[in-house]
This record gives sequence, C-alpha cells and structure tokens, in this order.
Amino acid sequence: MQKTKLSALAWTALIAVPIGWSISRLVHNSTGALPLVPAVLLIFIAILAVMMFIGARLVRGWIEERRYDRYFHPLRVARILALAKASEFFGAALAGGYVGLAVLSVDHLGSPMGRDALVRAALMVGAALAATVTAMALEHACLVPSDDDRGTDT
Repeated sequence: MQKTKLSALAWTALIAVPIGWSISRLVHNSTGALPLVPAVLLIFIAILAVMMFIGARLVRGWIEERRYDRYFHPLRVARILALAKASEFFGAALAGGYVGLAVLSVDHLGSPMGRDALVRAALMVGAALAATVTAMALEHACLVPSDDDRGTDT
C-alpha cells in the first residue's frame, strides 16, 4: 500500500463541499429548515478520533520495540492500516460536506436556526478533521522502518 497523499484528502474534501451544500439546500427548500447535525454523529466521530489516537500509540510501540507477540499479529496491523486509510477519506468527505452546510448557514445567521446550524457544523468539521489527522497518524504508525532507519548494524 502507498501512503495516502494529502492532496487526495484535500480533493475529497473539496468535492464534498458542493455536495454537502446541495443536499443542505434541497432540505432547506423542501422543509424550510436547515438540516440538523446529529449530536450522536458528532460524539461518534470524536470517539473515532480518540480510538485512532490510542491505536496509533499502541501500533507505534509494537513496531518500534519489534515485539512480535500475540497481541498484535501482523495481519491485524494490515487491517488497522486499511481502517486508517478508510477513516482518512471518510473524515475528509465528512468535513467537506459539513463545510457546505456551514456555507449555507451563513446566509441564515439572522435566525437562531442558522446560528445553531453554523455552530454544530463547525463542531462537526473540527471533529472530522481530528479524525482525519489521527487516522493519518495511525497510518504513519503502521509503517515498519527498515533496519537502516533504526541505526542497527547486523
């Protein structure tokens, strides 16, 4: 697997902005209200970011110490890497989609509905970016350094 490029994540987020804006606009035109940001999703994304951070620390410790015990099987690290890559793109797409909602909410700042939607969308973008960054850290932790990088002479 190749390392995920930051430009790929940026493009994912940029493509998601007009999609999020369009969906929010459709909901606003049909119901007269801006879409709600579910608090459960916000909490889930924050928990995902924390779990990715903990996973990055565990995997990094396992690889740096070269502990090949039964707690981290190499196949498990490969699965964790796949989860990290998926979480990176999911977080980038989610952040872009909620930036689209925030852009639409700026037009409605005069109402409490617009201010609430803007605050919640901003919180969601922050949580999604945190999940993306921690997933990138987890992906980086899954890289096994070569013996030359470790400075060992064998």
